[in-house]
Amino acid sequence: MMHSSRSSLSGVCMPGTIKIPAVSLPASSSPVTKALPRGTVLVTGASSGIGWETVLMLARQGAIVFAASRTIGQKLAQAQLEPAMQRMIHAIELDILDEKSCAAAVTTVLDHKGHLDALVHCAGTGLAGSIEEIPLADAVWQYDNLLFGTIRMLRAVLPRMRHQGHGRIILVTSVAATIPVPFQTYYSSAKAAVQALALGLSDEVRPFGIKVTIVAPGDTRTGFTEARRLAGSIDHSPYGERLSRSVSRMARDEQNGMASQSIALAIVHELSRKHPKLMVTPGLHNHAMTVAGRILPLPLVRWIVRLLYG
Repeated sequence: MMHSSRSSLSGVCMPGTIKIPAVSLPASSSPVTKALPRGTVLVTGASSGIGWETVLMLARQGAIVFAASRTIGQKLAQAQLEPAMQRMIHAIELDILDEKSCAAAVTTVLDHKGHLDALVHCAGTGLAGSIEEIPLADAVWQYDNLLFGTIRMLRAVLPRMRHQGHGRIILVTSVAATIPVPFQTYYSSAKAAVQALALGLSDEVRPFGIKVTIVAPGDTRTGFTEARRLAGSIDHSPYGERLSRSVSRMARDEQNGMASQSIALAIVHELSRKHPKLMVTPGLHNHAMTVAGRILPLPLVRWIVRLLYG
């Protein structure tokens, strides 16, 4: 059920803008200029992990949040949120593999609020296995989920954002887009494609007042680890021992990684900036790793990756 909610958010505002209440930022963060127009945000992948934490954080800041996923109704029923939060969060059932579902989600937002000020696209899941052994249908599914799911959402939101003359788009990628991981190669390459898509998109839509930000987390504690699909049998694979070791290392690193709330905080921070960054890698370690992956000799980078995951 959709709940009635405020059409504007709290804070003293210039015309056409709002001020989001201050978020708690790391000491090293630069001052935040509160400049998110109006305050209606569509979050995909909203029923778990980074998406869910982003929904909660935005709602607590006073944004009107449309939380979208296939299982969001069940998630909200289980969450037992206080009434004030319930008024700020609206559920939309969404399947990013279905173009009509993506278009319908945006239509729902516009029908209820008349505008859409930001898209935070977190939806997606992973696939592990060797390139040789993963069935082609599974590889296509991975690209459909990560790359074409992103494209479907962009095609749904861009006409409205362009027409209204403003918008924020945040696409969640991965450090693996810069430093591909063996036995998670389809995932890494799909995220790299999303990253390239975002960079090109940012130049295409900037004249229309639309700003794009890439948020590229490293290892993060979410349900992504359990949801990752493992194609084929490790026991009968010629890559067996290495594949098993690699997948185990991935899972261990993820569960010892950053909290999903930290990634959500980075997302909210960028939505709050007048001049958002083009790309953000939360966490000093992850940022340093990404920079090293770009400046160190490629053979050295791949040797290190093989030691860890190969």
